Amino acid sequence: MRLIELPLNARLEDVVGGINERIAVQQGRIRLERGILARADQNLLYVDEANLLDDQIVDAILDASAQGSYTVRRGAMVGTFRARFVFIGSMNPEEGGLRPQIMDRFGLRVTVRGLTEPTDRLEVYSRVRAYRSNRRAFIHKWYEATEAAREEVALARALLREVRLDDQAIDVGLGLISALDIDSHRAEYTMFEAARAHAAADGRDLATVDDVRAVAVMSLRQRRSAFMVDFLEHQGTEDGQIRGKLEELSRSRSKSET
Repeated sequence: MRLIELPLNARLEDVVGGINERIAVQQGRIRLERGILARADQNLLYVDEANLLDDQIVDAILDASAQGSYTVRRGAMVGTFRARFVFIGSMNPEEGGLRPQIMDRFGLRVTVRGLTEPTDRLEVYSRVRAYRSNRRAFIHKWYEATEAAREEVALARALLREVRLDDQAIDVGLGLISALDIDSHRAEYTMFEAARAHAAADGRDLATVDDVRAVAVMSLRQRRSAFMVDFLEHQGTEDGQIRGKLEELSRSRSKSET
């Protein structure tokens, strides 16, 4: 898999694809070319400052991730491209939030803070300086560690097909979602799949409550919506008022008939 980056200044044409203007001008031919989303098929799509994306591009990402493909129409030309990707984004919450639609597309949400130990911070500085001074030497130095991590991920991916959840993990997970009053059904899917992946990364074919505990916060923290809680409460109150009036009218009609 490759990491395909979606630049923050990308146009909608860059993201979904369109007519190759150079070929159209130089050769007089019109050709529809794929965009970043199609190139991300079977790969990782990464965007920095995901909360600052243009709404049109967010809509395109949502459509592609939901369907696994998307269609581009330019005049009489129509092209359908497959786009099944893993979407990874990063953002600074000080600069604004995410739209609820795209927030729900992210399976896990990880809060990253700076290191607190001076020795750790010094190590970060040293590695950055080493990389900028001599990239080849830095890559060579960490080659074995990188290969070991790659092999570990490959083994976990192969094992993942056989990993199952035990009954207690399922009961605890569903109970947690119910207790938190989470409405989105993506909650179960992301939490249980993340728990299976956590077990596979540990070399186990059975995911337990401990695996659910390890991923629960990452899976559920963005799925609790105060707006939806208030909205459903208001709807319940309104429904109760309607039913109450209906009962009053029914009783009045019954009395008048008798």
